[in-house]
Amino acid sequence: METVAAQLSEKELIILDCAFDLLKETGDTGMTMRKIAECAGMRLSNVQYYFKSRDDVLKTMATRYFDACTQEVMEVTRINPVSTVRARANLLIRSGLAHGDHLSDMCRIFRELWAISSRNETIRDHMAEYYRNFTSLIADFILGQTAGPKVRDQIGTLLVPFFEGYSVTAQSTPLSTQQTADMLTDITMLIVEKDL
Repeated sequence: METVAAQLSEKELIILDCAFDLLKETGDTGMTMRKIAECAGMRLSNVQYYFKSRDDVLKTMATRYFDACTQEVMEVTRINPVSTVRARANLLIRSGLAHGDHLSDMCRIFRELWAISSRNETIRDHMAEYYRNFTSLIADFILGQTAGPKVRDQIGTLLVPFFEGYSVTAQSTPLSTQQTADMLTDITMLIVEKDL
């Protein structure tokens, strides 16, 4: 699976890195096309050659992050072959919750993207498409292709928002990450077993 980052030119990567830094340092309001150009040491017209608008920059930043998350899930599942549904669920859940153990720069940026998506339909739609794909990826790994759409939707609806919210709240919850993973695995199995 080729990622967006693998398809980008060196200049596009420089532009995205500058946008990333600006978004991290100044938030949404400080990330203008002009400031991105200044940071990248380019003229505004050069930046606009690669990215027509600020939304294009934001969408590509989000896709780059999404690709990294998807690759991480695929790598975890590839190097940890497990055979039972419970073991696959627990492995994936532990991996998904690991982001709550520390607040990475990508988590900070993603919070900014969430905030932007609440005001920007283009970014909201882009993120919604990612989450639909990510939900399917999670269901595929845990359940395989045999489970029906209802149980797949229930698993995704449980886990995806939990993973995202946990990255924000993990440090303040009373259960450890392992205890939380075990609890979510038990809930996931109740959904799966109810469908059998």
